[in-house]
Amino acid sequence: MAGIALPLLGIVASLVVGMDRDDASPTVAAPPSSSSASSDSVDPASSEEPEPTATTPASDDKSEAPPLDPPDSPLPSGSGGSASKVDLAPPQGHGPARESSWGLVPAPCTNYEQQLIDLDTGLSRVEKEDNGRIEEPGGAELHYWPDSCTGGGDYRLRGVPNTRVGLLRADDPHTAEQCRKVSNTGLPPLNLNDSETTEQAGFVIGAAICSVTTEGAVAMATIDHINEGGFAGENTASGTLYVWPKVS
Repeated sequence: MAGIALPLLGIVASLVVGMDRDDASPTVAAPPSSSSASSDSVDPASSEEPEPTATTPASDDKSEAPPLDPPDSPLPSGSGGSASKVDLAPPQGHGPARESSWGLVPAPCTNYEQQLIDLDTGLSRVEKEDNGRIEEPGGAELHYWPDSCTGGGDYRLRGVPNTRVGLLRADDPHTAEQCRKVSNTGLPPLNLNDSETTEQAGFVIGAAICSVTTEGAVAMATIDHINEGGFAGENTASGTLYVWPKVS
């Protein structure tokens, strides 16, 4: 009996050991987290640097760039607008600017006429010439009369006596306040056909005649055009008239 028991015990022991091994399943590693998967399980193809495409960098590609606008150009003096930029801000005690036109167009000297221009309105009137004397100023600020009658360069332009008229140079600020200041400088007789004298005086395209008018307004008559050898052989001038009326 003892000999039979010993083999049976060996068989039972073997069965127990085998059961223990079946129950102890092999350890399986937990699946990696998303972060570890991205770092540890990287597709070799995705880790390679992308090959550069054969395209021109955007900074050098000018085919799609819109064309640049041409630079602003100054207004030509003969284009019909003011040749100088005018600041329309009214000076103290004056209202917004009124805008109109002015001009000098003399008659033949044999008509013995003189032209008087009111810078409050830009309107001119004619009266008989009397050796430069004015019979009735009538609120005018400019006087254009024939000083001689030789067939050219006969007329002279000046400020009417006892008025405040001056010349604003082309490179001066074109403001009402600056215009008021230069109106105290006077406008002596000018022969518009004598270009050397008028240029020295500052009577050129881009300049302006300024006045504090008989009605207390500040007037700026810009010189936008000078036509040489115009009507009756005389140089003529014209432009835009800005008037800042006095506020009562």
